[in-house]
Amino acid sequence: MKALWERSPVSVNELSQRLASSGWHIKTIRTMLIRLARKGAVDHAVQDGVYHYFPVLSKEESLRAATQSFVERMFDGALAPMIAHFASHRRLTAAEKRELKKLLADK
Repeated sequence: MKALWERSPVSVNELSQRLASSGWHIKTIRTMLIRLARKGAVDHAVQDGVYHYFPVLSKEESLRAATQSFVERMFDGALAPMIAHFASHRRLTAAEKRELKKLLADK
């Protein structure tokens, strides 16, 4: 998705070239695009017989959906246990603590 948000529409071959350094095989990229299309995250347009893929969801929409899914699956939808878990397994900086307090006060 990051590669599609950076530049699209793009063919599987073009995307494969852009992701070559990541080690992704072209068949893996094609499979991922098909799965993302089934989920409604990407779509395609056919140009000269070639599928060109583009994101349907914005980065913010994808982040929101992934976060909600994660919280539901791992913490039964409860935010407090999630924050407690992360806070107990990673040292928060003073700036992060201030930011969290501000977020909680604003909401």
